[in-house]
Amino acid sequence: MAVIPRDKADSTYCQLKELVLNYRFRPGEPLSPISIADRLQVSATPVREALSRLHGEDLVGLVPNRGFFAKTLNAKSMRDHYEFAFQIAIYAIERGYSQFGMGKIASLEETAVSSDGVKNKIEESVESQVKMIEELYVCIAALAGCQVMVDSIRKFNDQTRFVRLIDLEMESNFHEITADMSALVSTLERQDVTAAVANLRRQRDRKLARMNELVSEGIARSLKQLSSE
Repeated sequence: MAVIPRDKADSTYCQLKELVLNYRFRPGEPLSPISIADRLQVSATPVREALSRLHGEDLVGLVPNRGFFAKTLNAKSMRDHYEFAFQIAIYAIERGYSQFGMGKIASLEETAVSSDGVKNKIEESVESQVKMIEELYVCIAALAGCQVMVDSIRKFNDQTRFVRLIDLEMESNFHEITADMSALVSTLERQDVTAAVANLRRQRDRKLARMNELVSEGIARSLKQLSSE
């Protein structure tokens, strides 16, 4: 068997992952390595490896003896992901708050995820807000001192990025979310655990309440993109 150069394999994986995360395949569509290879202008071998990696990350489905398929954007699944992630965040804050001001989350400053950093980024692009929010989720998870939790949040960020992007592209939601995130960082800087947890629960409830709308918009957007290709 030929050995795939890592740069080629990793490049194919990144390209395919971007397509999957942005729902650029029809719901339930079989993911043919040959068709995808033609689309990406690579051989089928790195595509097969990329599909296996994405299945391991729970980003594509697999039916034994039939192959890989594109997952469907689903409101219940998205709600479940958010419920799980917010539980991790709440636990991490409650467990690690006493170490917050002692360098446990020094990366907040490195990534500009501070109360001032959040405020300064409010007028920037939606994409920069998505990145900032995801970095903050990872920083919060790190408070618990558990790498499994950090990895789970990174996976959550991937699985929910499309919905997060759509949410922030709605102007009223954008201002609400950025205000909530700025307030959350302020509570963490003050080491106010009660306020931080209350903020997260409020954000969770708001997100879950509009999930059906976000998923409907996501499906419509995905199908529109596909019809124009």
